[in-house]
Amino acid sequence: MYPPLNREFPPVLDGHEDFITAIKPRGGAFGPRGGRDFLSDAAADDSKKADAKGHVDLPRAMRGGLGGCFTSIYLTNERAEYNPLAYAIDEMNDVFRIADRSEGHFRICRTVADVRAAWDNNAFASVFMFEGADPISWSLKELRVFYEAGLRCLAPTWSRSTIFAHGVAFGGHLPETGLTDLGRELVHECNRMGIILDVSHINPAGFWDMIRESSAPIIATHSSVKAISPHVRNLDDAQMKALAEKGGTMGINFANIFLRPDMQANRDTSLDVVVSHFDYVKNLVGEDHISFGSDFDGTDIPECIGDAEGLAVILRELKRRGWSDTAIEKACNGNFLRVAAAVW
Repeated sequence: MYPPLNREFPPVLDGHEDFITAIKPRGGAFGPRGGRDFLSDAAADDSKKADAKGHVDLPRAMRGGLGGCFTSIYLTNERAEYNPLAYAIDEMNDVFRIADRSEGHFRICRTVADVRAAWDNNAFASVFMFEGADPISWSLKELRVFYEAGLRCLAPTWSRSTIFAHGVAFGGHLPETGLTDLGRELVHECNRMGIILDVSHINPAGFWDMIRESSAPIIATHSSVKAISPHVRNLDDAQMKALAEKGGTMGINFANIFLRPDMQANRDTSLDVVVSHFDYVKNLVGEDHISFGSDFDGTDIPECIGDAEGLAVILRELKRRGWSDTAIEKACNGNFLRVAAAVW
């Protein structure tokens, strides 16, 4: 039996987690996945090396107060080039299989009511999101099918370019053009259907095009503050203000390279540096526009957090710094759920 959801703080709805991609496949590209079982406590498995234990599974999520996440369907460059539609279906099926085996403790959520019902029943709330629209073709016909399957959040691109937009490539050239004409159609169709748009990986020109084109609030599922860490993936003050004015929110990414002023991958990143990103956004645009976007299982994170059980470390520090219970609740889940209620 799984531990009860830690209620020291409101349940955290995390903007971005990569656990499905991190659980490597065996037996061929579409075979059953091995290495880790999301329903088992990898931290308690002494046979696994620390790096193989990853950041999140259901037991650690419950102990850490992690109530759910936007579950990333992400494709490697090879998968995106070879057969993105098939691989996306494969990963989504893996999520459904977890839900099937969880005896109700892991739920696929399509509405705000579904998320709240999951928490009322001591369950993890999983919301499908695409980190890159590679599985969507020029006709956009796949979007409707994926929506019916549970897709509720979409980023037009990962760090590579798609037929819709250009991504922020680490260390590479930033294209100066924004959304393509088809990308604008994608934005409008997501607005119409009720799919939240994510700007975390798009290039600056694409960001501003999305702000102009979208009639609904937009989120950054997993980005951090450029004024603290000048990484190309982070958002500057103007972008954060525009996101807030649009009614959106920004999930702070725990990647060391996005948190540290020196942009180094060192895991000795201090708690003060981590929390400074939360404080900065709150002070710049207010408590209605700050959330969690851990990037668990998708990056190296600070030792002071460790894994999903370390969320309370951040929340205790926010409380120590004078954040009100209301502000903490908004950061934990209220801001993402407010956007979801407006869009879904």
